[in-house]
Amino acid sequence: MLRHGVWQAYNDFRLLMPEALCVQQCRGRKRALKAGLSRAERLERRLKREEREAARKQYSFMERINIRRMKNLLSPSQQFPGRLIEENEKDLEDEPACSVFLRKSVKTQYYSISKALEMHRELQQPAMFNNPNAPVKLRMELNMETEKATKMVSASSEIVPIPHPFTHKEKRTILAFVADPILQELAVESGAEIALGPDVIKKIIKGQFRIDDYDFCVAHTDMSSSILPLRGILRSRFPTRINGGLGEDIPAMIEKFKSGVKADIKPDPVYPQWGLCEPVVGRLSMPDEHLEANIQSIVEAVCKHRSPVLGPFINRALMMVIPGEAHFAIEIDKFLPVATEEEIEKLEKRKTGKKKKKETKVVEKADESVDELLALM
Repeated sequence: MLRHGVWQAYNDFRLLMPEALCVQQCRGRKRALKAGLSRAERLERRLKREEREAARKQYSFMERINIRRMKNLLSPSQQFPGRLIEENEKDLEDEPACSVFLRKSVKTQYYSISKALEMHRELQQPAMFNNPNAPVKLRMELNMETEKATKMVSASSEIVPIPHPFTHKEKRTILAFVADPILQELAVESGAEIALGPDVIKKIIKGQFRIDDYDFCVAHTDMSSSILPLRGILRSRFPTRINGGLGEDIPAMIEKFKSGVKADIKPDPVYPQWGLCEPVVGRLSMPDEHLEANIQSIVEAVCKHRSPVLGPFINRALMMVIPGEAHFAIEIDKFLPVATEEEIEKLEKRKTGKKKKKETKVVEKADESVDELLALM
């Protein structure tokens, strides 16, 4: 009886034991358990691996990250407040039925500069946003296409002189290249951080004098030949007569770069045929005539980057206030350049010349094919 009870308790204990304690050792290599690949499968795997490596080497690490980001994000032109596409507004009404309306229900409404300023001032009064001296920004949507289908207007940055300067609260450091010691003192008094002579050019080339900390550079005409070796170092900051950095009146040039408006033309990374330019044109407390004159000078300077024969460079101009999301489309057609008849004729001649060349090539190919067929017959 005692032996039977002990045996029964042992069987009950075995039933209560967890299965994890029953360890079974399996020896062998994992590679041996897999089925062998055929020659065709190995070749297919190798080709896929080479394709992946070639795609990875096509772009750098940062370029792949930027491409991945751009797939998930909208382009800068499509971000608020978006870009005007006239085809999307074909079925909308031309004008709203009353003074209160939804912008999506009607076509884009254009206002005069004085009317847009009046509406912005109503929004910035003390009872609402309370910013009567807010900076006024002009958002210009650009058409970057040129005469060549594969070439677009390149990115650029320039300082546009305006007739009515304002406080922009930007610290701009200016480097002056002047040979005369008296003019060097005058340049520093006018607002330049430092004035350098021809003896410092070699130090800049050797890297003994850093010029990366300066935003803009101006030069007197007596230094025009001495600063030529710095063209590759200064790049876009290199003073020329086109950007207004080379001349004889040093104080006027420094004042231009100190008080002028910075206009940056930026192409869209997603849609290369689009672009943006968003300069600050003044303050909301300035008179309407002053702001309109500033806008005119900026629009005329921006339109110089593209020939007027190809059509309007500015697709739409929006007046905005910083900070804020309120925006109003303004009328700037009177500031846009108009193409002359000579420019239009030159463009038509170039187009017809290209068409004739293509037609002659097609005719020559057809004649060659006919000659080959006759030779075979």
